[in-house]
Amino acid sequence: MSQATILSARDLRVELRSRRGSFVLTAAALDLCARETLVILGPNGSGKSTLMRTLAGLERPVGGKVVSAATGPVTMVFQRPAPLAGSVAHNVRVAFLGKKRSGVELKDRVDEALARFQIDHLAQHRAATLSGGELRRLALARAFALRPAVLLLDEPFAGLDADGQAALSLDLRRVISDTGVAVAMVTHDLRRAMLLADRIAVLIDGRLAQVGRRDAVLEKPSTPEIARVVGMTNLVQGTVAKERRGALALVEVDARHRVAARTGLAPGTRVWVGIRPEHLKVDVGRGAVDPIGKGVVREVVNDGVSITVQVDWAGTELRTYLMAGRGLARTLRAGVSVSLSASPEHVHLIPVA
Repeated sequence: MSQATILSARDLRVELRSRRGSFVLTAAALDLCARETLVILGPNGSGKSTLMRTLAGLERPVGGKVVSAATGPVTMVFQRPAPLAGSVAHNVRVAFLGKKRSGVELKDRVDEALARFQIDHLAQHRAATLSGGELRRLALARAFALRPAVLLLDEPFAGLDADGQAALSLDLRRVISDTGVAVAMVTHDLRRAMLLADRIAVLIDGRLAQVGRRDAVLEKPSTPEIARVVGMTNLVQGTVAKERRGALALVEVDARHRVAARTGLAPGTRVWVGIRPEHLKVDVGRGAVDPIGKGVVREVVNDGVSITVQVDWAGTELRTYLMAGRGLARTLRAGVSVSLSASPEHVHLIPVA
């Protein structure tokens, strides 16, 4: 059963002017459904924050409209939360100014919100003394204290170190699940998007370029620009060949490198071949399944958890990942010749415009 749409934008056009010039944001159709998280991705300057401010009613569109069917508050948490004077608990109570609540209910709501984000032990501390990560948790606690129907988050992980991002994303996922709030979130961090998103929207140059279920957008981006935004960094041009491999089409990149894919595109069609790094397999010495040809390792970067491997293949660099300390990751070095493979199910073809 499809979920009810709680916030929607139709034929949206927002125009911003400043001394640096003008900017136009357009979105033909965007829906936020109850109990889902929509993550908005895009390069710097693509209009992500402008879209969030428009959904929150802080920017007025010159065309189209935003319609809310929310039965509770629509609340936005900004990229740079700033503390108010007074205690942490007071900073949450401020959200209820002008709203009639009994003393007991108010205390319960404040205590609950602080506990959700694990800062209840800081309730009586001065908010101005909090760290950046604690301030972000305070801003989220203040928003959730209102029990919003819709929560709009602008870069909630900005400025946090890796551990802080990981901890906050897990807490946020738990709270979203517990409360059922509909969330639209802007983030630059693809890992956080993959952890939290039910659906993904991609903005390119102020235009809503693609919207869909998380896996559909990640694995089948509609343009090379979108592919790069969603982490499909392995992109190379080729031509659909007349020769086939059973039910599979073959894409010829050059005389020595061919890639099998499932496609209905006609032979002779020029395409971008896209393979996500996590779907590219590397092998030394053994016959690879679903081979796409040999390459030479150019760089091996170990961060202690995973290894990023750059391979020179058909005149371009492809990237893949290995788990640090396991198998091939323990011995792989720059200059080694390797066989690469990719399952046809994970090869995505984009016609060259």
